[in-house]
Amino acid sequence: MKSIHHKEVIVPDNRQRKQFKETSLIELAESLQKPHGQLNPIVLRNDERTLICGERRLKAMEFVKRPFIHDGQQLLDGHIAYTTLGELTPEQLYEAELEENVQREDLTWQERVAAIAALHAFRLDSDPNHTVKATAQEIFGEKVSGRKQQEVQKAIDLAPFLEDVLVQYAPDEKTARKAIKNELMNRERLSRVDALGDMDTTHKLYLKDGFSTPLTNYFDVILTDPPYGIDIHTKETFDADTHEYDDSDEAFTKILSSLPTLAYRTTKENAHLYCFCDIRRFTELLVAFELGGWQVWPRPIIWDKGNTGSYGNIEYGFRACYDSILFARKGSKKVTAGYRDVINITQKTNQAHPAGKPVELFSELLKRSVLPGDRVADFFCGSGPIFPAATNNKCIAYGWEINEKYHAMAAESLRQAEGLAPLQTE
Repeated sequence: MKSIHHKEVIVPDNRQRKQFKETSLIELAESLQKPHGQLNPIVLRNDERTLICGERRLKAMEFVKRPFIHDGQQLLDGHIAYTTLGELTPEQLYEAELEENVQREDLTWQERVAAIAALHAFRLDSDPNHTVKATAQEIFGEKVSGRKQQEVQKAIDLAPFLEDVLVQYAPDEKTARKAIKNELMNRERLSRVDALGDMDTTHKLYLKDGFSTPLTNYFDVILTDPPYGIDIHTKETFDADTHEYDDSDEAFTKILSSLPTLAYRTTKENAHLYCFCDIRRFTELLVAFELGGWQVWPRPIIWDKGNTGSYGNIEYGFRACYDSILFARKGSKKVTAGYRDVINITQKTNQAHPAGKPVELFSELLKRSVLPGDRVADFFCGSGPIFPAATNNKCIAYGWEINEKYHAMAAESLRQAEGLAPLQTE
């Protein structure tokens, strides 16, 4: 066994880690002085003076008050055990690199997760009974908190997904875990869609473009949420909330030219229509529906989303905390009562669909127009709030969605509306 006085070790100036928490170093110093002593020697270059790995242990020597034991032998006062680079086996070198990496502060969060998980796996290979707490103690010090143990466990859980593109571009671990959770839930939803298609359900869901439906004179109410034509799909809104649909001006032009005709053809002689839109395009939509034979209410219904909304450039303006809804009538269908044109329902921030609407909002809109047994349609049904909303109002819903991911979400909403078991994902 070789040892060196800790003050004789040369620490290169170019080492990345510059700051160490004193409390953590004191805990490590106390650990060194326990019966097991120094478990791993520091690593020096072959000159036996220049540090390669183990700066944290070296810094802790400033707080060591008495000689301690390494490998069964007591060291001289102020001395620390070391080995040189040339003496390490490939396994020992790998271990030293792992120990060094988990302490570095210049790592990306992905690199740190990989290092923590690899260190834990390395320890498990040597000792199948090695615990997450033991790994956390090695990284953070003897008096490790439960929060630090959770940090290690989360790194171990996340490491297998590091090659996933959603994780590679995530800005932090929290975002990556959300992305992976959403992806796993979506895979589970997709696996259930086929089984759902074999069931005789009250509501109907189609994986196709709603414009292709041959139905005529069939629906009492249309409640739909088409693209707004504001290019939201091009915005950099990562956090697993990318808008995976065409929200271009061209897509909205198709809405203007085709949706009023589709809605008129598929509805009964007396019908209502609710169409979500951006307030900046309300007038265009109003004109298109008027030309399509609908009698459009001249003012939009306003959905007040509460304290949830897009920030934009709020240094010079305000947050966008409301959406507008176009209301139109065909024939002489009346509303079920007198209602305000402002609806206050808080938008949840954990919607599976990035533009998803609350079921409560869909229920509130339907109750203004439907009677039990009526048929309602949503040609852009997204995550499917139309299905539980229809169930709440004792009517039958038909939905169309062309995106497989969102179609799977809608299928899950339909499952729950039919009283089937909700999705459970670990």
